[in-house]
Amino acid sequence: MTNTKVNHSLIKIIGLLGEYPTTKRKLFQDDLIKNGYKEDGGTTDSKKILKDIFYPDFRNLMFIKNDDKIDEELLSRRFYLLSNEHVTFVKRDWSSKKITAKFSTNVIKSEIFLFGEQIGLFALTLKIDEDNLNLNFISDIINQCRNFDAEIDVNSTDIIYGPKWHQWISKNYLSHTVIRDEKKKIKVDEFSGSKFKVFSVHDCEVSNDQRNDLLFYLGTSSPIMKSIYEGFYAPHPEYFESIMKNKISIFNNWESLCLFDSFTTIGKGVLFNDDNKKTWEDSYFRIYLFRIFFKYNLYRYNSDLHDNTLKLRNQFEQFLNNYNLSHISFNFLPNEIFNKIGDALHLDEELNTFQNRINRISSAIQEEKQSRTNALLQFVSVLGGLGSVQPVFEGLSLAQKYLGWSNNLFYTLLTTILLGIAVGILAFLFPDHVKKIKKSFSSK
Repeated sequence: MTNTKVNHSLIKIIGLLGEYPTTKRKLFQDDLIKNGYKEDGGTTDSKKILKDIFYPDFRNLMFIKNDDKIDEELLSRRFYLLSNEHVTFVKRDWSSKKITAKFSTNVIKSEIFLFGEQIGLFALTLKIDEDNLNLNFISDIINQCRNFDAEIDVNSTDIIYGPKWHQWISKNYLSHTVIRDEKKKIKVDEFSGSKFKVFSVHDCEVSNDQRNDLLFYLGTSSPIMKSIYEGFYAPHPEYFESIMKNKISIFNNWESLCLFDSFTTIGKGVLFNDDNKKTWEDSYFRIYLFRIFFKYNLYRYNSDLHDNTLKLRNQFEQFLNNYNLSHISFNFLPNEIFNKIGDALHLDEELNTFQNRINRISSAIQEEKQSRTNALLQFVSVLGGLGSVQPVFEGLSLAQKYLGWSNNLFYTLLTTILLGIAVGILAFLFPDHVKKIKKSFSSK
């Protein structure tokens, strides 16, 4: 099975770029254009086809250049760069560190997806040489290209190491945008995981039983064996069955498997002409990309939850209004793929859990603020019971005369004390803002 001839193969990896507010996004877009990228806005013919397939909300986000959108939050931009960059991955023995194998492929396309004020994504399309189009080599390439820290061959030897895959990508395709750094904290790396997402489609002739096994092997990036239950890393039958519940089976000639880190399709005739290739490379891929975009933003909101909960809740609600789509197409197949991917990524489950969490935290904060306000009102009531303000000022004047202070010194100290009291009251009422200010100063 490992040497089964593959007629055509499509492999894409997906990674995070981070958040791009308006000014930062415009600068990044200018850099992309300078480096040879072109903006993807869709052709007249493609717009007519897309209009008959996808609902406007999804179509405007993922395919059409929506310059008519006034709200920056809803602006989406897509850029692409056609290339033919040769890249070789280096595999080393874990203990001796010696090079044991090298795997070569070509990067033929880079795509950048920016979504208003939300997280941006990038995707690289890989093409395997005709001589290496077999399942064993494809498995090796997927295993390498999904790994952030895979080594790239730049005169590598047993002693000299080449750059890491994520570094090579940043330099060659992302205008030196850093997506991972071992020495410095990169915010996007906090919720990007340890692997790139892999979208792959493979056109080959295999039996239905072999197709199931191959979906598991390629989807989980496991070594291909003669039997699915053979070898040290063989899955338990129950685990295998649970994985297969995420399978998409619509037609006899192909099936797909959607997991947390991959979307894998194996079938016969799925990439045999340009129309088929465009359907998978463009339409179905962007459905998967959109679901990944939604998943990553859930990670982001979870990560930032305690910084400013009430503000974040408002932003999150706006995000849901703009991007939480229930249906995307007039046709059944795109909707089926959309829903199956959502199930595999546990999007509804995670969304409900996060909404409950943010509501509980918001309620707790509101109760705490109310408690602090009540305490302050009681304090003011006590002061009010002490009498009018006039005796207080008379007492302060007597104190000034007794101490022999000048008016300038006395009123400077009095103003400082009153400001200190005011700051203390504000810190008491708004502790979240104080933490945010302290955090800002400490980072500087």
